[in-house]
Amino acid sequence: MVETIYGGALGTLAALAFNRIAIFQIKQRTQESSKIEAVKNMAVIVAWVLLSGVLFAVTFLRYSETAARLEAVAYISVALAIAIVDLDIKKIPNSSVLALLIIRTVAIVYAIATGVPIKETLIPSLIGLAAGFILYQLPMLIGIPIGTGDVKYSAAIGYCLGAFGYLQASLIMAVGLLIYLVYLVATKKGSVKTAVPMGPYLSLGAVITVLFPAFGELSQQVFSALF
Repeated sequence: MVETIYGGALGTLAALAFNRIAIFQIKQRTQESSKIEAVKNMAVIVAWVLLSGVLFAVTFLRYSETAARLEAVAYISVALAIAIVDLDIKKIPNSSVLALLIIRTVAIVYAIATGVPIKETLIPSLIGLAAGFILYQLPMLIGIPIGTGDVKYSAAIGYCLGAFGYLQASLIMAVGLLIYLVYLVATKKGSVKTAVPMGPYLSLGAVITVLFPAFGELSQQVFSALF
């Protein structure tokens, strides 16, 4: 219980820090005061702090190892920031995508150094990276535009979560998108052709998968059998 409270408090601090990072990233890409002020809005900050605190608390409840906790909360913090920035300016910062790649690489190196087989760490991540990149290239082959930031973020999520984690995140993302599109059509505020920022939905899938991985054991069994 004490560690859960500690996690919630850490999540609050992380939200405040990443709010400043998001503001900096937005300022680097636009001078529109309305866009900058939107992220400085007190309601946005309070919601961000509360959500981050809850997610960190759940993380500390779900994971007992320090390394696993740190990796999970790092993903969550970056994913939340990406969602906010993409909602605000319709761009996914390269620096945030790079941060995810670095976090996972450090985690892989640490895991291998502590005796975890490469087939359970590096190989699933590389396959997830390839899957995330290739799958987001396919729509462009049939004329459906996908932002390069979305492609990079998708690949980074695949790298961080592995092949099976990426599958789960993609399914969650698809459900979230479908619900939003149904809302647009039902309220006549848009259609299936309406441009939608993918960052928030990718982040939704990633965060839920980090906290509640559905294919963890299956992933280990498959890669152990194949490699």
